[in-house]
Parts: sequence; C-alpha cells; structure tokens
Amino acid sequence: MVIWPARREMYGKVVCYTPALDHSQSHRELPFQFNTLLMHLYKRARIPVACLPASLASTPNDPRLEPWRECDIWVDGLKIAAVTDHGPTTHPLAETTDLGGVLVWPGLLDAHTHLDKTQTWHRAPNPTGEFWDAMRALGADSAKWTEEDVYRRASFALKTAWAHGTVALRSHIDTSDSVGANGHAVLSRLREEWAGRITLQTVSLCGLESFVNDKGHKIMDLTSRYGATALGGFPQPNADLPRQMDYLMAAARELGVGLDLHVDESNIVAAECLRATAEAVLRNQFPHPVVCGHCCSLAVQPTERALDTIRLVKEAGIGIISLPLCNSYLQDRSRGPATEGEPSGRPATPRWRGLTLLHEFMDAGVEVACASDNVRDAFFAWGDYDVMEVYRESLRLAHLDTRLAQSPGIVTDRSRRDHAPARLRTNRAGLTRRPRHHGCLDIQRVARAALDGAPPHSR
Repeated sequence: MVIWPARREMYGKVVCYTPALDHSQSHRELPFQFNTLLMHLYKRARIPVACLPASLASTPNDPRLEPWRECDIWVDGLKIAAVTDHGPTTHPLAETTDLGGVLVWPGLLDAHTHLDKTQTWHRAPNPTGEFWDAMRALGADSAKWTEEDVYRRASFALKTAWAHGTVALRSHIDTSDSVGANGHAVLSRLREEWAGRITLQTVSLCGLESFVNDKGHKIMDLTSRYGATALGGFPQPNADLPRQMDYLMAAARELGVGLDLHVDESNIVAAECLRATAEAVLRNQFPHPVVCGHCCSLAVQPTERALDTIRLVKEAGIGIISLPLCNSYLQDRSRGPATEGEPSGRPATPRWRGLTLLHEFMDAGVEVACASDNVRDAFFAWGDYDVMEVYRESLRLAHLDTRLAQSPGIVTDRSRRDHAPARLRTNRAGLTRRPRHHGCLDIQRVARAALDGAPPHSR
C-alpha cells in the first residue's frame, strides 16, 4: 500500500491496508482478538471508499471531490486484523498512532511492464522517440541480455517498484528462437526471491506467425518450463490475422494459459486488431483470461465503429490495460519538412496523445487498468515503476477526475464498480494479491510525502 502523510513529520513505518474482512462492528467492542503481543492501532487513516467493504464504503463528504473515509486500522503482529470506522475505541495493550488523515491505499498492481528491456537507455537510446526506432535499438541491444545483465536490471526494477508500494507486477518477455531463454530463467528466479513481497507474473511476448509456421515450439517450451501466465504478441493488420489468432489461441489452450496482447499501438484508423482479438475469442470459445494493452487506434476510429468494437470486447470478456505514460510519449510524434543540412524536419507539437477510450470502456462495463509499460529504455526514456505516478497522470490525461470515487480501481485490486479491475487481475489478467492469512493480509510499509494532506492526483 501507499501512504501519503498529511504532516511532514509522519515519514517512516506506517501500515498498509488491504481489506480482507468486513469489520464494521460497534466501536464499543473489538471485532477480533489479538493473537500476539505486537499490537498497534492506527487511527484516522483516510482510505478510498472504492477500496473498503460495502458497510464502510459511504462518505460524509461529496464523493466527487473527497471519496475517502476516515478509518482505524487494527494490526496484530504483521497482519491487519480489522478495519473499522474511526471512533474512540482503544486497547490497553495496543500502541496507538494517530495518522491525522493520512491517505492509505491498498498495495498497488502494475499489470504491464517489460523487465527484460528496463534500464537500457544509457546503452540503447532512442533520441527520436519514434516507435520503430525503439524496436531497432532494443533488437540490437538484446544480444547483451545475458542472465547476469537481465538479473541486475530487473532486480533494481523490482526494488524500485517495491519502494513505491507495488505488491504484484506482470512483465512481458521477448520470446523467440533467438531471445527469451535468459529472461525467462531470470524472472523465474526473481519470482521465488520476491515471493511474499511482490507477486511476479510473466508473459511470453512472441510473433503470432511463429505458430502458423510451426516455429512456436521453443516459445511454448519456455512458457511451460518457467511458468509464464500467458502468451503475448503484437498482432499487425493483415489478411492472415484471423488464422494467426486461431493458431495462437490453440497454442495457449494447449498450455492452459491466457493471452496478453499488445494491440493497435498506433494512430492508424484501419488498425482493428482489438476487434479481431474479440472476434477470435468468441469464434474459438477461448476459455482462458485475455487482456489487450494499448488499443490506441480505437480513439481515432469513427464513434459508431469504436463503440461496436467495445461491445464485442465486453461480450468476449476481454480486459483492457491502458499505458498512458508510454503512449503519450510515443504516439503522434511528427516533424515538419526536412530542410537543407538537416536529416529530418523540425519536431512538431503532438495533436493526439495515444490514449484509448477509457471512459467508454468503463461505461460498457469492460474491466480497465492502467500500468507502467516500459521504464528507462528506448520505448520510454523515463519512469521509476511508480504506480501512483501512473495513477496521477492517468487521472489528468484521461480526465478520470470525473470518476474519482472509482478511480483507485485502475491500479489496485479493489473496486465496487462493475468494471472492477479486481476481476481483471484475479480472473482476467491473472494478477492476484497474496493469499489471506486467517482473514488478514500482510502489511506493506511505504510512506510518501504530501503537501498539506493533498490527494495524490493534485501533487
């Protein structure tokens, strides 16, 4: 979880809340018994109502502006024993800390990253910021992706994510006959090393044509051997796409895994790989979770066509992962006419920022999440695996401030709305929180500063 102290002196170790049980009983009686001598009561924690059980999910304030509720968090040892409405109850054996209105969030989920590519900008830069230049730069750099190299970079990424409050993360791994074995081996090792702190999942990012051409054996072997959660891919518009999708789904069905695809990452109006994926899921009656990331082209298509595609996505049960930071960085880069002595024209201002139709997906009841994507590599020069940065910028770029009460669901596993990413991560994308222990969840400790208790989207 992530905590925003309302006062600067409140840095340090404070608890993370992930609701497990409905503990809304009277303040006169404790709804549980302490089982250890390490007891602590954190009073006046301000928790998003979307992350609370139904009995606590109302707010005395205007939910459009202040969708939070002050609660008390009871900690037994290293477990959260209960979350109650704020009140006068104390316990003679419990140490008490008044958080003073600190914002307390569930542990964060980063549903789409690339740990095999991360932290390579210094040796494989992309000064143009163009998508295909990034592909070429990282394609050449992949020759350096030894196990030692990937372990060093991915370990640093996980430490960074953990410091920012992430408790579950999914990484795509480039996988083919020539690359991927080292990435899968390293992330499998890191999955064990980080067990109990970050749930780490992997996706085999491969070419769809491999399965049509009977060249997918190594991809399937690596996926199976190292416990990948899904097959991935970057489908491109072409006449053979339906057949490619059918072969991909047949391979995933044989492995018993889901699909996590990069689709329509461009401003090409005719790019409808999202629609083709939904049609293929329905045609094949594909039984496993499917999510699609990016879906940028949908935003430039005619409204009626886009809404019909969203209807198909809903019918197919596909979840959507938007990557606002990376897409706003890559999409609609353009230049003016080249002049004498310059290899290309002067940079032009982007007119479109690459966001998919988040509001329309939500209105249709499609499960939606937002995630980091690439960090400090040729696809995105910046980033720090800070999911709260993703949340904050998603609110600003997509105007999700108009859905402030529901918005925590785009980066957590809790939401009371129909488009709850809880299902996206537990059933669709497959990212799950750690197992419950007698109705409680592990505590995560992450503290961050705020100015005068300001909400995260205002920083």
